[in-house]
Amino acid sequence: MTGAALLAAYVESQRLEKLATELPENVEHVMQELRSQLNEGAPSPQSMLLLARCQLLRGEPGDARRTLETIARQDPDNVTAKTELAKICFEGQDTQRAIKLLNEVTDSRPEIIENWRLLGEYLQQGGQVEASQDALKQHDLIKAFNDRLLVAEQAFAQADFETADAVCRQLLQQVPNEVRTLRLLARIARQFRHYEFSTATLARCVATRPRDAALGLDYVYSLLGSRRYREALEQCQRLTELSPATIEVYEIKAETLFNLGRYDEAIAIYRELSDVPEKRAVSLLHLGKVLKTVGRAADARDCYQDAIVADPSLGQAWWELADLKTYRFADDEVASLRRLACADDITPMSRLLAQFALGKALEDAGQYAESFENYRAANSAYARIQPSRYLGQNAAFKSVFTAEYFSARREFGSDTTAPVFIVGLPRSGSTLVEQILSSHSQVDATSELDEIISIARELSNSALPAQQYPMSMQSLSADESRNLAKRYLEYAGQYRQQAPCFLDKAPRNFHHIGLIKTLFPKAKIIDIRRNPMASGWSVYKQFFADSFLFSYDLETIGNYYADYLELMNHWHAVLPEQILTISYEDLIEDLPATTASMLEYCGLEFEDACLDFHQNRRAVATPSSEQVRRPIYRDAVDHWKNYEAFLSPLQQALAKRQVSGVI
Repeated sequence: MTGAALLAAYVESQRLEKLATELPENVEHVMQELRSQLNEGAPSPQSMLLLARCQLLRGEPGDARRTLETIARQDPDNVTAKTELAKICFEGQDTQRAIKLLNEVTDSRPEIIENWRLLGEYLQQGGQVEASQDALKQHDLIKAFNDRLLVAEQAFAQADFETADAVCRQLLQQVPNEVRTLRLLARIARQFRHYEFSTATLARCVATRPRDAALGLDYVYSLLGSRRYREALEQCQRLTELSPATIEVYEIKAETLFNLGRYDEAIAIYRELSDVPEKRAVSLLHLGKVLKTVGRAADARDCYQDAIVADPSLGQAWWELADLKTYRFADDEVASLRRLACADDITPMSRLLAQFALGKALEDAGQYAESFENYRAANSAYARIQPSRYLGQNAAFKSVFTAEYFSARREFGSDTTAPVFIVGLPRSGSTLVEQILSSHSQVDATSELDEIISIARELSNSALPAQQYPMSMQSLSADESRNLAKRYLEYAGQYRQQAPCFLDKAPRNFHHIGLIKTLFPKAKIIDIRRNPMASGWSVYKQFFADSFLFSYDLETIGNYYADYLELMNHWHAVLPEQILTISYEDLIEDLPATTASMLEYCGLEFEDACLDFHQNRRAVATPSSEQVRRPIYRDAVDHWKNYEAFLSPLQQALAKRQVSGVI
């Protein structure tokens, strides 16, 4: 369905909902409006149901029956139409037809208890006393089940996931494949990023109820979490046909297209969505992010500013403006940010994002003390929403991935030399390295792939600590390693072009170099490091949402950096001369020499295009997207020193772990 058709279907649905609120008072007006629509083309089930309701209110049960029968023929799964038709049949003394219809709807949607009550009543009237009692018994059993499920749903809404999970599992003992319960379990799993379980569970549910659009949407969200974007898009296409007036389908379709790199299609949908008043601000926000990714910074800026006009309290729009890095707030905008950061009637999330944006605005103005206070308040607020879950695993990695481990697995995995992994800490120059290397004619950029992390997560799916990742790597067979390597290459393939090499820039993959070298013994790994104070400060002032939960506390950042260095030293020891470590500062000070060393390491001939990386028009979806479209600049190297007086927790954590340099 095109964007225009999407908008038309949604607008028509909203119009019908508004018309429905006029009943029963304004029946004639509603009928007149419906007739004008019905004369224009094929009516929707929603309009036909509204017509049947009007016909009943006008005392025309025969016409209403014919209307409902038409819906039931066209859409046999329409429970509402069949239920209303059953009522008309019963009133018209066609009790057996009414019973047949109610048997059909209670079979397809047994959780709707009102239909069991009606079925019991109609069976009683039809002289089927025993069957009536059975139906009423089912009513009572399902009501009790529904009441317990409501407890689980309320617990979920209050983030009491333990209670919600326990109640769901109790209910599944009573009814093993109950769809609503499985759906809620899948939603709980998604909260904890257990996407494999969530996706598999919802696949079963969708197979049972393929025409349930809400269920289908949940399935797409889980597929996105699993990064199964092609399957997610297939489901989106199915849902647009199934429920063309459900606007959320198009929102998630646009997000899926964005993740697949189909930016023009995503832009087209977001533009249409921005014409829907209640969706305007958020759609402009998403549109701006896509435009920023493809290098249209000025258009992205306009979108963010228009989003603020549509909803001045939308903290994320202010932050996205700040996150352009090249944007400078005017005095009146700074004043608006100050008011927003202190407002009482906004969400905690909007407030903290406004504080992040205000921190950046004041930083640009040289007001470092007040800037830091806003960064500190924003980080502290998010840490309360999403407490840090960082637990160092260095000891486990070092105990498993020894020199002997790699020596015994030389024939594991794939012998391809195609992948080049760029690792390090966020905001330390990894996007710049990616931009430089992807400017080479023999190298494809992909995306910030999470597939290695996904594989690691799946290798942790065990209740027994001895069988969790990384310990589970010790029992991984050669065939399993080859299958995992093949899976990774197939996943990366959807982002590649035709170049013989491709980049995987996921900074946190430094944890998983042991896994990478098991699957790809010949893979190249480039580790980009930045001065620890500069790196730590840059991480602290960046809002990563839930991507890097260590980043909202200075002391934790310092410990994370120290763990990173410790683990990288281990990888160098057990994989000698297999990893190239470069300094961000060296890259800035001597771009040609550092670029030449990276290309030589990767087995690539030097190309001048790598030095003109800022002319590379590829899409970049990281916070550095605008910075890497500029020539090398040195402004950021020592910028952290403006905040040195406020960074003692970071300095102390680094000093305690004896971190003093870069390489």
